[in-house]
Amino acid sequence: MNTFNPQDFSSPVKEANPDHEANAMLEAGKDHAAQAARELKEAAVLKAREVKSTAVHRAEDVRRQVENRVQDVRTRCERSTREDPMRSLLYAFGAGFVIGFIYRGR
Repeated sequence: MNTFNPQDFSSPVKEANPDHEANAMLEAGKDHAAQAARELKEAAVLKAREVKSTAVHRAEDVRRQVENRVQDVRTRCERSTREDPMRSLLYAFGAGFVIGFIYRGR
């Protein structure tokens, strides 16, 4: 008579290993998270460069505007001094007097 042998009834298909599937899913999740982090970093670097470029352009525009205004004021002061030097001397004297008065009061 034949005896019962469980190996005779085993399937040639291997049973799924739940630990192996979980590890594979974990690794896939890690890879996906790492790729997302790299993409986020690249996007942040690009945005930072864009913000820096915009700030540099705006700063240059402001600098040009200030230089133009200073040049305009300088030109008006020079013209005013040439047209009426006595008034310019009186203004300078008055400003010096006020500054001296304030300085002496301390």
